[in-house]
Amino acid sequence: MNARGKITLLTFFFALCGTGAVVTAYLQARADANVKPSELYAVIDRQLSCLRGGDFPHAYAAASAAIQQRYSVQQFADMVQMDYPGLTHVNRAQYGATQTNGRRATMQVFLIGENGEVMPCVYNLVRESGGWRIDGARLMPPWPKDMKMDGTTL
Repeated sequence: MNARGKITLLTFFFALCGTGAVVTAYLQARADANVKPSELYAVIDRQLSCLRGGDFPHAYAAASAAIQQRYSVQQFADMVQMDYPGLTHVNRAQYGATQTNGRRATMQVFLIGENGEVMPCVYNLVRESGGWRIDGARLMPPWPKDMKMDGTTL
């Protein structure tokens, strides 16, 4: 193959890769635009309700396939009770910022306990074939007792 043919072939492959990058970015932006925060809220609210009621099998059902592969229902229940005991005493949740990236989402959640204590938490969610599932949660230290959320009257 002569030099002109090589340059033409190389240019074609660069154009093909560039087109693929543009199409991928477009499809990802479109998928992000289709995420309704209310769908994410519903998944978290449902799991918190199950945890509050001690219904660990149904709370486990809201967990991602990766979590379910790692833990059995009993191991999940033990983990929640040992590592996340505040989740079983949440009265309500206030939702903050949400970031989506294709089939993944991160959501800031302020969990308000029975005693009015505010526990900030970051939830990671993943869209699977059955819908959105919780792929992890990171509890932050509770706020000081005298610190209130804007607009919250406790």
